[in-house]
Order: sequence, then C-alpha cells, then structure tokens
Amino acid sequence: MTAAALHVERAGGGPPLVLVHGYLGGSSQWAAELQTLGQHFDVIAPDLPGFGKSSHLQSPDQMVGHAKAVLGCLDNLGVQRFDLLGHSMGGMVVQEMVRLAPERVNRLVLYATGALGLLPGRFETMERSRERLKEDGVEATARRISATWLLEREASVHAQALGDLAAQSSPQAAEAGLWAMERWDGREHLAHIAQPTLIVWGDQDRSYQWAQIERLWREIPSASLAVLPRCAHALHLENPVVFHRLLLDFLVPPLR
Repeated sequence: MTAAALHVERAGGGPPLVLVHGYLGGSSQWAAELQTLGQHFDVIAPDLPGFGKSSHLQSPDQMVGHAKAVLGCLDNLGVQRFDLLGHSMGGMVVQEMVRLAPERVNRLVLYATGALGLLPGRFETMERSRERLKEDGVEATARRISATWLLEREASVHAQALGDLAAQSSPQAAEAGLWAMERWDGREHLAHIAQPTLIVWGDQDRSYQWAQIERLWREIPSASLAVLPRCAHALHLENPVVFHRLLLDFLVPPLR
C-alpha cells in the first residue's frame, strides 16, 4: 500500500480542511460537509485503508499506521498545513497526526472521540465485536454497529446509508480497526496538543462516554467544548445545521 493509493473526496477552495472518518466509515459520510464547508475551505476527505472506497487496501492494526497513511496522502496532494477534524476512531488518527507532525496542523476538531481506544462504557467490548464479526460476518456486524451511532438506531432515516457505507469495509479492516483502537492510548499526549481544539459530542453517544470527553476538555490546554443535546454518535447527520455552525465559528476567526 502507498499513501497515494488512498481514495480522496475533495471540494471547495480556500485553506485546507482535512476530515478523517472513523471505524466502518468513509469519505461519503461527509457529503454535506464537502458541500457546505467547501464554500469556505478546500475540504479533503480521505478513505482510510480498508474502508469506503479504499476497501481494497490493507488496513493497519495500529493507529499510527493510519496517521502516516493520511499524512502521506496529504504530501502527495501537496498539502503541507491544514485544519484537521477526526470523528470517532478518526479522532485517534488525528491525535496521532498531531503527535507526528504538530507543525502542520493549525486547528484541531475532535468529534465524538476520546483519548483511550479501549472505549470504556461502549455499547459492547472490542472482544465481543470481534466475536460477532466471526459469528455474523462483516455486513451484518457493520450494519448492527452503525445503527448504534444514531439516536433512533435502525428507525433513523440515516440508518440505511450509514449501514451501506459500513458494509463496504473489508473483513481485514473491520478486525484490524478493533485491534488498533484497543491497543491505542493517547492520554499522555493530551497536554502536548498546542493547537486550538474544539471538542464536539452528542449527549446520547453510545460509543464514547462523558469521562472520555471530559478528559479531552480538561487536559488539552486550548480546548473548547460543545455538547449537542439529543444527538448520538453521528450528530453531523442528526443536526448538521448546528454542527456546521460550530465548525465555522471555530475554524473561521472573526475579523478584528
């Protein structure tokens, strides 16, 4: 695998804004962001190795491997400095990107994520998710897990599209991603994140509990926090208007 092989969706113009999806996600989940934020930014949304339209690629089983793949992809695109957003597992990826190349990141958005990949309080353990992968297969497991990201689960109008995207993940990536999260711990690095950071979380998130969010908020020196009520893990779908307003207010400084 080479970094250049990552599939990328790109739209708009202006300063670069990189959107990194999470476990069982992909660039297509950012369709509204590419359109709306693309009015202000050069929005770059890669598919991580093994997921979405990069599902043919071998997926790393360590978070640092994903971080290096995204940084290499940006190198190939000629993008040196950028604002950076990571969702869920992608939030771990972007924390690794900041650790590896802090001079390249202007502002950071940590969206529905945490500093401990084991995810204490998650709707099920990583071990159980791996068991269900073997028992039920990738598609059934991907659709079941992606439904937990929504407040109304399978009844949500977004459940079908999220499930279709999740089901594109390769079997190897579905298992490797669980191992990568379980093995990752970014708690010691939080105090070294110097970038202005926005933390966004839905108060009904079934994957990341408040303790994870609070740690990010209290331990990252320049962190701000936004909590959206009655939203789950995929709040960019459940309340896109507020989500986009928060991002624009944070990423586009007012004229002085």
